[in-house]
Amino acid sequence: MAELGVVGAKNSGKTTVIEGLVKFLVREGYRVATIKHTSHSHRFDTPGKDTYRHRQAGAMLTIAAGKDETAIFAQPDLLDIQQFQSMIHQKIDIWLIEGDRCDSRRKILVARHLSELPKPMPENIIALIGPERLENITVSFEADDFEGLGSFVKSNVLNKIMEIHD
Repeated sequence: MAELGVVGAKNSGKTTVIEGLVKFLVREGYRVATIKHTSHSHRFDTPGKDTYRHRQAGAMLTIAAGKDETAIFAQPDLLDIQQFQSMIHQKIDIWLIEGDRCDSRRKILVARHLSELPKPMPENIIALIGPERLENITVSFEADDFEGLGSFVKSNVLNKIMEIHD
């Protein structure tokens, strides 16, 4: 299972990049999962709905299971992201993680302006989507080049993981 982060400033286009990568990789036959990290403190469930009421009553975990989707609402100390990933890792080829800047996984950096780029550039940035090519990052893509970015991810992230497991 591969993991790749997509990071950048607010409104830099991270979600658009995730959407484009997901479409490309799914079309190529890969099983893709995404995680959206947020620094905001808010609930994802809807007040007044049954699942919300279950949790308000004290349930540590609530699953909304429908015909078309399943949603899991859990307290972070019960089921963190890494535990959830390990539970279903055999069904996923790649996790695309939006927004988690602090970990050490390989990342794509999305920037609309040079002023948004960190200095110095973290070593785990493997590609840049943004305004122009940078000296210390040899791989860069235009904001809408999902074919090029997807091919890069396929050969430099997914195929390398597959080689390790063969």
